[in-house]
Amino acid sequence: MLRHGRFRLLTLVLGVTLGGGGVGCDGLGDLPLEDVPPVLSDQTCYTDDDCVADACCGLGTAVTHADEGPTCSGPCTSGCPEGSIDCGRCIPTCREARCAAACQ
Repeated sequence: MLRHGRFRLLTLVLGVTLGGGGVGCDGLGDLPLEDVPPVLSDQTCYTDDDCVADACCGLGTAVTHADEGPTCSGPCTSGCPEGSIDCGRCIPTCREARCAAACQ
């Protein structure tokens, strides 16, 4: 669990540093709403670790609660960031007690 938190923090820091601030705090930036991955769960979240992609190794296309998400235990060989969505374009976050996607 701690490893996923570090990855999310690193991804966020890199995104803010390299992204130049084009993405707002809500993670939507200038992206049209249809570019934001859907949320598959309505369970309450308390931390970002409560939210995951719907597939392992960056191959997910949506966000869901960890209780409803996949169990990712093997090594990732796809070249995509482990806990990301759409091969690193988004990361799962907990916003206002619901899972959401923060996208670049």
